[in-house]
Amino acid sequence: MEALLARGDTLLSVSDVVSARLFYERAVDAGGGLAAIRLGETFDPLFLDRVHLHGVRGDPGAALFWYRRARDLGASGAEVLLKALEAK
Repeated sequence: MEALLARGDTLLSVSDVVSARLFYERAVDAGGGLAAIRLGETFDPLFLDRVHLHGVRGDPGAALFWYRRARDLGASGAEVLLKALEAK
């Protein structure tokens, strides 16, 4: 799971969001709560603006879905992200 997250992070760092999502999804399928957070962030307009990933369209509904999945998998921090996005 760590290798999947690391590869997703590397791809995200070079703005290859589509490929990063694939690695994060694999890690979520393996039960990774942190991967669900990272996947949610790739859809979260707040995150995308903060990291200056311009040209990537946010999808708040998808972000909420993945943040809820992260919460269900026991990821710390998921609730904070959920609340921030819901408040927007």
